Amino acid sequence: MAKTRFKIPTTLDATYFEMEFNLQSKNGVGINRPVSAKILLSVLFSGFLWFYLVAQTFVGKGGFPVVMGFTISWVVFSVLLIKADKTNRMGIELIFSMLNYLPKSGRYVPVRMSDSVYRLQELLNIKDVDPEDGMIHYLDGQIGHAYHVVGSASALMFEQDKQRVLDKVDSFYRKLPVGVEVIYDTVNEGHVVDEQLEAVAETKAQLKVKSKGLIALLDEQRDILKYAINDQQGLTSLHQYLIVRAPSEAALTEFENLLIGDVENDGLMFRLAKTLSYEEMERYLGSILKVVHQ
Repeated sequence: MAKTRFKIPTTLDATYFEMEFNLQSKNGVGINRPVSAKILLSVLFSGFLWFYLVAQTFVGKGGFPVVMGFTISWVVFSVLLIKADKTNRMGIELIFSMLNYLPKSGRYVPVRMSDSVYRLQELLNIKDVDPEDGMIHYLDGQIGHAYHVVGSASALMFEQDKQRVLDKVDSFYRKLPVGVEVIYDTVNEGHVVDEQLEAVAETKAQLKVKSKGLIALLDEQRDILKYAINDQQGLTSLHQYLIVRAPSEAALTEFENLLIGDVENDGLMFRLAKTLSYEEMERYLGSILKVVHQ
């Protein structure tokens, strides 16, 4: 049976400074979130340095107003430099990123046909996409695919069905090949009905009885799909994409077999997984670049 709660282990590249400590007592007194060792050491260093400057330098000889003004400024700057963001990086660690962001070259990626493509490749880490099967080739030598997926989970599921889905998800990730990275992207976009349009056209071509009523009905279905539903911004819904990165073709094939096995057998995790073609990858990446550009 899958666990209801999962603990995320510390990554192997983390140092002792990334170790987190719980400073909240059982009665709820203290900080309600873990604090890393580097933040605790930075706070202690800031306090000792403030005490030294006030006690041993001209700051302490300036009187109470000078000491109070210095203390307030010191506290404000210490909070800005020590406070961690959601990725557990302190403000002082973001200074170098900010300095790199200040020049226009650090904030601007040219995307004209006459501009070099290397800056855009560095942004997406995508070298090219195979026109035949839509396979993604990354700059670091890895390969992958993008899939349009539909899940099975729902907030209205019974507890027994929910547990079955959790068990399947737990089993799926335990079988994930070593070195394979899975990325989920949930977007709010319009519906693409190319397959439905092809089905209507095929049905119309295979009519054995050329009835004016049937032809008019099929034409009406085609018009509704093409002009009222197809990628219209007013009719949007949540769509989920799965992007996989694998170090080799063998690892990618192993992942695809795992994915296909879930879809074809019970579909508890994925009810549908459709590999994006080259044209669909163009549309998908185009939507990402449009968001980045805005």
